[in-house]
Amino acid sequence: MNNQEQSFHPQLSTLEFLQRQLEGTLPDNATTAMQYPTAISQLLGFRINAIDKGYARLEMNADAAIHGNQQRTVHGGLLGELADATIGTAHSTAIEKGESFTSIDLRISFFRPVWKTLLTATAR
Repeated sequence: MNNQEQSFHPQLSTLEFLQRQLEGTLPDNATTAMQYPTAISQLLGFRINAIDKGYARLEMNADAAIHGNQQRTVHGGLLGELADATIGTAHSTAIEKGESFTSIDLRISFFRPVWKTLLTATAR
């Protein structure tokens, strides 16, 4: 096998890419049409812990000492971003090649403050 054959790896579907990433079986040279992990997910520490077609579950360790607002609780925008990232991840597993998407409406209701906890978001 020559060097070109060794380095070639077909582009995976987003679903297969994320499944293999989660399983720890993703080759270093694997690619997909979407960017994973996303820059914002890396910055905020979001992790995918379950994935299927049209389904995603993400988690993060939230801490008001790092993600806090003026009231010393986790900033609501962080909770909204976790929800949006989870929805986008689920959606990215179900679109066809060459398609794209964006969130156009996202509404968040806050029921109680968060200080320090493991947050989990699920999207279908």
